[in-house]
Amino acid sequence: YQRRVHGGWKRMINKASFVGETFTRKPPKYERFIRPMALRYKKAHVTHPQLKATFCLPIMGVKKNPQCRMYTTLGVMTKGAIIEVNVSELGLVTPGGKVVWGKYAQVTNNPENDGCINAVLLV
Repeated sequence: YQRRVHGGWKRMINKASFVGETFTRKPPKYERFIRPMALRYKKAHVTHPQLKATFCLPIMGVKKNPQCRMYTTLGVMTKGAIIEVNVSELGLVTPGGKVVWGKYAQVTNNPENDGCINAVLLV
């Protein structure tokens, strides 16, 4: 918790989190959770299981975090969380011939310990 001079208590999230591109903070009076800039991540090291290659891909969002339902809404990434990554630069194509845009990946490390996000692509 972090106490403000005039406002109430704020809840500091001290885990790795994803914040969207269009995110803007609420006025301090109305915000409840503080996500520090140093713990916000935009990219993840994603390993493709069949290609056995790792790519640094932009994160599109947090789909599900099994540790806590609130972590999913706040965009907190812990080990086992399912994230959506942008795989358009990999050039994956569906059987119909369309380019695949986003795919899901599962976080395999503890991001708050390592300072990066490693994940395996769910094929």
